[in-house]
Amino acid sequence: MHRFFTPWQLHEGSLMVDDAVLAHQVRVVLRMKPNDEIILFTDGEASGWDFRFCIERVTDRVLSGHVTERIKNEREPRVYVTLFQAILKKDNLEFIFEKCTEVGVSAFVPILSDRSIKKGLNGDRAQKIVKEASEQSGRAHLPDIQPTMSYRDAVVLAKEAGGLNVLLHEKETRRSLDTAPPTSRRISLFVG
Repeated sequence: MHRFFTPWQLHEGSLMVDDAVLAHQVRVVLRMKPNDEIILFTDGEASGWDFRFCIERVTDRVLSGHVTERIKNEREPRVYVTLFQAILKKDNLEFIFEKCTEVGVSAFVPILSDRSIKKGLNGDRAQKIVKEASEQSGRAHLPDIQPTMSYRDAVVLAKEAGGLNVLLHEKETRRSLDTAPPTSRRISLFVG
């Protein structure tokens, strides 16, 4: 069944979703008809729930129907992983956002490094990628994308968050993740 994120608040019963992009996807791309069903999910009060939605009508802008079932989504990881990632070329960074969302990263912090060719991040594009990856992989929540920051600021942020801080380095020979405390519920992972 197709699954979509919507910023609208979801609830049981009749529902109208004013979202031109979603309406286009359902009506034109997927060619769905009345009585077809989709899954909707959102952030906010109804976060963590999937809503089975029966389509009654689709216009250019509005999807109307009713919620037939509310299902608890328990696909979120038990460990909150924040990926502190150096900014890479566009295609590589987009691939990282997509795949890391699919495997359960909870937050992304783009870092400017000395070797970064690109100095900024297209936040709207990144948000779209994590939204689509969350829809596809069944996530209950969209990962958070923090503003781009320096390495120094990122280290401060990771320390304030607490938990286990892991810095991947190609020449490290002494430490292993085997020595990490098994009870860490929060991991800050630095890459790049």
